[in-house]
Amino acid sequence: MAAELGGGVAIYHLRLKVISRGLGRAPKPGGATRRSVVAAAAYRSGERLYDESQGKWFHFDKPDIIHTEIIAPEGVAVPSWVFDRQALYNQIEAAERRKDAQLAREIEVTLPRELTKDQQVELVRSFVREHFTSQGMLADIGIHCPKAADGLDQPHAHILLTMRRIDASSPTGFDAKKEREWNERDAVAKALVEARKRFNDERTDEAKAALDAVEAQRNVNVWRKAWADHANGALARAGSKSRIDHRTLLAQGIQRIAQPFFSVARHIEHAYSYLKDRLTHWVAVKKRAALYNELQHYQRRDPAKIADFVIRISEMQETLPDRFRRPQEDIPEIEIPRQRTQPSPEVPHDR
Repeated sequence: MAAELGGGVAIYHLRLKVISRGLGRAPKPGGATRRSVVAAAAYRSGERLYDESQGKWFHFDKPDIIHTEIIAPEGVAVPSWVFDRQALYNQIEAAERRKDAQLAREIEVTLPRELTKDQQVELVRSFVREHFTSQGMLADIGIHCPKAADGLDQPHAHILLTMRRIDASSPTGFDAKKEREWNERDAVAKALVEARKRFNDERTDEAKAALDAVEAQRNVNVWRKAWADHANGALARAGSKSRIDHRTLLAQGIQRIAQPFFSVARHIEHAYSYLKDRLTHWVAVKKRAALYNELQHYQRRDPAKIADFVIRISEMQETLPDRFRRPQEDIPEIEIPRQRTQPSPEVPHDR
């Protein structure tokens, strides 16, 4: 969210996702049969990388990449190959056996325009070292700076994080077990289940406050707040009055619609206008209502997922022409002759 504090506006965006081997959908004819963490690293770093498991080279033309860096975990004997992206990500691929294995975690953050390039790099480094490499994760940073719709720079960082600890004595180079607490701490996960059950049963303000308190302890929400704190500290040191706020506008007491909602509504209405011309009006109306209900659910229960919902709606909108394409040939009109009804004979009335 954007926070307005006197001097200006800084944009808050943090998106967390897991890069898994499974596609999550049926493969397209002639297309990829699974995802590759090597390909993901090639896109985020701009390097040309070879995926040994698929026998494919991956390279993306990304002239907007301004900085890349691999940061190793602290206090661990780290082999030299972890600083070679091709070796690192092929080792990650080799360490996982499952077809749907989780290969890496990614955090994407928007960087304040008010900072210089060097200040942006140092901001990302400090955030990564305090919250990820200090816990044993290996981090791969890629900072991109494309042009935004307003013609100004749109700096953002991709942070790829390993799912296992480095183990130089292991044949794969990684620990045999994944660190499940990097996904969610056990105590928080159990408390979250209980808090959600209580809220669903009681639907009281007290139960909602207890649920919010537990939600704030989840890793994703801890990291969201931590990024806001780091960014605001960097802005203050740079002499900028702009600040960001990880909370929703409702929690901030701001009575206006968040910018992502405008984007979602636009995509939903575009999809509705497309569907109502190709399907029955009732089906299109039901689909639009379902999407708005899902949006309201995220607004009430998990605002952090709204950004992912925006992307999903946008991707769905792009596939509509293929899923609901009009017939290429015109359907001939068939004229059905109308049958003339014979007039019924008049029945004399008895006087």
